[in-house]
Formats: sequence, C-alpha cells, structure tokens
Amino acid sequence: MAMRNEGRITTIREALAASEMSRTPTLFNLGGLVIEFSFPRKSHGSGSKLKAHVFTNSIHHLPRIRSSNPLLLLTHIQIKKHGNDVYAVYNKKYSSFALFDPKANANNCTTPYQASPGFDIHSIDTTHIQSIFDFSLHYQLVVEKNEYLISLKDLGRSEYFDLLCQVVHIENVGAEDWMLFVWDGTDAPPLHLESNLAEDDPLLLEPAPCLLNVSTLRKFPCVGSVLRVRAHVDISMHAQGMGQWVKIRNMTYETHSGLWLGRLLPTTKLMFLPDNEPTVLECKRAMDERGLGKEGRLPFWSNPLPALTVIDSSSFPFATLMDLITQAEDEITVRCVVRVVAVSPFDVEKFCFDGRNGIILTLDDPTARIHASLNGHDGGMFFEDISSDTFKRRKMDELLGISSEENTNPHRNPPWIQCCIKLDASRFYSMCHTKLVAS
Repeated sequence: MAMRNEGRITTIREALAASEMSRTPTLFNLGGLVIEFSFPRKSHGSGSKLKAHVFTNSIHHLPRIRSSNPLLLLTHIQIKKHGNDVYAVYNKKYSSFALFDPKANANNCTTPYQASPGFDIHSIDTTHIQSIFDFSLHYQLVVEKNEYLISLKDLGRSEYFDLLCQVVHIENVGAEDWMLFVWDGTDAPPLHLESNLAEDDPLLLEPAPCLLNVSTLRKFPCVGSVLRVRAHVDISMHAQGMGQWVKIRNMTYETHSGLWLGRLLPTTKLMFLPDNEPTVLECKRAMDERGLGKEGRLPFWSNPLPALTVIDSSSFPFATLMDLITQAEDEITVRCVVRVVAVSPFDVEKFCFDGRNGIILTLDDPTARIHASLNGHDGGMFFEDISSDTFKRRKMDELLGISSEENTNPHRNPPWIQCCIKLDASRFYSMCHTKLVAS
C-alpha cells in the first residue's frame, strides 16, 4: 500500500482527486475542521466535505469532540467509495489521529488536546496545520435550515426531527444509559394524559429513571422547557460541552405520564455551534424578547386563561415552577399558571381538610412538575363555594380535564389555572390563597 508524500498533509480536494485516479490503495494524511460527528457505537466493520470513519479497540479511544469546529488530523488513512458516498477510513493497525482546538491554542499547532497512541507530530509537516488554524479563526459556521429543524415548542409535529438547543446537563442514569438535558428557551406543548384516574396516582415528576437533586436543578434555566433526551451510549466523553449550543440531527421522542422524552438514534449526529452562529443568535434574541417579568413567566399555551380559579391577593410575584424549585429562600409565596394533572385521593368523598389533613395535587407547567398539598384552611377556602360532593366531583373533573360524557375521549387535557403556591422552610409545596369559581 503506497503512502503519498510521507509527512505531507493533503487537502481533502487533492485526496479525493488522487483516489479517483489511483488504481492501487493509497494512504493520505488529512487535516480539516470537524463540522458534525456521530455518537460512539459498536461496529461490525467499515462498510468540499468528507466523512471519516474511525475504528478503535475501545470507545474511549475514539476522538473526543468537545468544542465547535476542532481540527482533526488523520494520518495513514484510505479514501474509499461506497455507491455515491466517499469517505476516509481509519485503520486501527496503522492509522493515527490528533485533535486540536484552534480557538484555545491559536498560536501553537503542535500540541493536540487528544491524540491516538501512534500519533507523532514530529513526522508531520505542520505548515498546513497552521494554515487550517488561521482559516478556523475566520470560518463562520452556518446551520442549514430545513423542514426537520424545529424548536421545543414544535415537539410532536413530526416523528423524526432536528433540534438546535443548549446542553444544560448530562447525567449517567444506568450502566449504559445516559440523559442529555437540553433547552432552547421555548415551552414544549402540554401533553394530553390518560383519562383513567380511578387509582390514587400522583404521576411521575420526571421521566424515570432520572430524578435530579436540587443542587443540580438550581443550574437549570427557570423559563422554557428542559427536554430530557435519552441515549443508550456513553456520551461522557463529550461532557465538556455543557452549556454548549448544539444541533442534534435525526432524533425522535416518546411520552411518559404526560412528559416529553427525547431519544437519540444510532443515526443521530451532533454539531457543536459557536455562540455567534446566526441561528444561535436568533434563538438568543427570541429568549431576550420573552423577558423576565410577568409575561415571561406565563406559559406560551395559557392564553386565554380560563376563569376557573381566583386568588385573594395580587401582591405575590409571578413565577414558574422551576423558579420555586430553584428558590434559595426558606419561605416564599408566588403566583403560578399551572395545570392540575392528578389528585390523590381521587375520590372526593375522601377529601378532608381538618387540621393538617388534605389532598395532594400534581401540578405542572412547561418548566417542571411538582406535588403540592392542599390542606387545612387553604383546602376549606379552595372549596368554599362548593358544598355537595357531586358538584365538587364535577369541578375536580373540570380541573383534571376529564370529559363530562363517559367514554367520549380516552385522553384528557387539563386546563390552565392561576393559583398561589407556598414554599415552606422544609421545602414542601402547598397551594394557598386560591378558590375554585363555582359557576
């Protein structure tokens, strides 16, 4: 197998042209900016831009892409063609690679942040590497928009989609299960829920098996939905991308207990984006326009707000449920716009508001889901104008989105209500200063 100009780095264009003309397998040294990459996965063999297929004995020896457009240098690689697809093939026996971050080390092209065991920078002509470094400082990546690129507010529009978002957290939730937490400042659509609430089920607060502690949740944004995205592959090598804007290409979703759950596929690809990428700037402007005041705390989907409840004070500040969860104060009372998605006990004849007794309401908004108690004086106030159990059942069904006609719809869509929620020193939530409208 011939090696063309040992030590010299060939441009992608030159390598493609040479491979077309050559009748014998030829090895090249290639260098270029990484635009997009797939997640690590097991393979049974190998099957202007150029795709590079890198094979190693261990997933942890694969290149770790941790920023937008790093420089990838590949030595002793082949150019192959399969149908109309042309790609570079890395052979673990004699190929090597190195990754450089031009933005972090613009004046030193000889120190990679990761290299394979067989890589030797001294055997390479670094002149071309420096030219790529210089090019990268002026290169402007632009995300190609298409019908598959959506915002979180468009979830459910299509089964498979692309998403431009910010990674706010990565969590290992099992032996080979990982969860990405992504956000773009918009509100995911409220989901319909199963109508059968005969059992006292308060519903999950997060998609299992992912229950985060408060210290982690306090790092999350308080406006807009954070989508949990499940990956059946170790993505820890890319954990340094936290806070990084990314484009996830070709993913899908599931729903569990009225909660959205994204899912990465074997064909999913990831593109790290710089903060000044035009689509990222557009997304940031939309978030800034949403603001931090009352309007910014209201769900996109709650207008107009049905007059099902009233509160006895307008002095409390508006907040999202994530505002409450991340609240550092010991005690606070806020106004929220939420949906009542479950109640325990379900049977209104078991409702009791004597002393500390009461019921548990499961409340959600685009940012989070919580369990809030309704007991004692606050419970009595909530049902103050509703005396009979029959009328109370009718109003609770209305809050839960249960149809008044039996067997007409297997799903329910709870309406939005305004209520006051108190966080106490023990970090328990309770509904207060709120009354059901009887009419």
